Amino acid sequence: MKKKTIVLFSAILVVLIVAVVAIERNSKSPMDRFLETNQSSGQLLLAASKSDKSNYTPKEIINNDGNLKYEFLSCELIDDKDIATQTKYKAEYFIEGKVPPSDYVVKYTDYDAMARDYPKFDEYRESNCEKGMTESEFNEFMREHEAEYSTDKHVKTKYLFVRCRITYIGNGRSNEFLNGFDVFVMRNNAVLGHNEIDCYFDHPQHTEGEERIPDFFLYKFEKIGDSIECVLGCRLRGDEFDLSEENKYYIGFRPSMSYSDYDQFNPAVDYRCIEITDMPKES
Repeated sequence: MKKKTIVLFSAILVVLIVAVVAIERNSKSPMDRFLETNQSSGQLLLAASKSDKSNYTPKEIINNDGNLKYEFLSCELIDDKDIATQTKYKAEYFIEGKVPPSDYVVKYTDYDAMARDYPKFDEYRESNCEKGMTESEFNEFMREHEAEYSTDKHVKTKYLFVRCRITYIGNGRSNEFLNGFDVFVMRNNAVLGHNEIDCYFDHPQHTEGEERIPDFFLYKFEKIGDSIECVLGCRLRGDEFDLSEENKYYIGFRPSMSYSDYDQFNPAVDYRCIEITDMPKES
């Protein structure tokens, strides 16, 4: 009899504990319960994504045509002063067939000075090529004077290399240019500019003759489910972007929108984009 009493008392105690817990839980708002349940795990996941890249799960993004799935695996941003001495990225996989120089040079022409010195050229330029001189006169003028107003200048450059797995999932062309995603340069939550993949691909199928440059990033998948793991590279030039240390870099796909709506696009919150610091560094 005493044993039955103890068992009954234990059962009642368990019921009371469960009831108290339920009352306390129901007294909290749904948001309180959500935060209580997810805050610690969310903090752990955030810490893992930012620091412990061994737990990194590649982000999968479908391109705008809906025929290729991109899994972004790792990346590396290299300063121009280091690009010529590195050995990881091979010369034959740069689009020009050689490693870019550390002192990348661009020709600058001072058209404003040219316009001040030659009123006819100024009139031609200001009239949208309709006044001041004919097209043939303009061409002859440029052949004669452009060199004296041009100088070669070193342009600060950064090179971004992205390793990704690309899978053909059907629903469109299997012969596809693989430089379809963009690199976005951002600061203070505003897009400073963007550039497409344009300088490196380590699985080229078109490397000979005149087809090399225009078709370098063109890749033919044989059947649905075929995939390649490759490295794609982008050149970011200081004359096109402000490359200060405060910048953030995102890769991904812009949604289909009109040009006037581009200022509403924010890679920092768009599911088609990923910040490069969230990815492991290319080994």
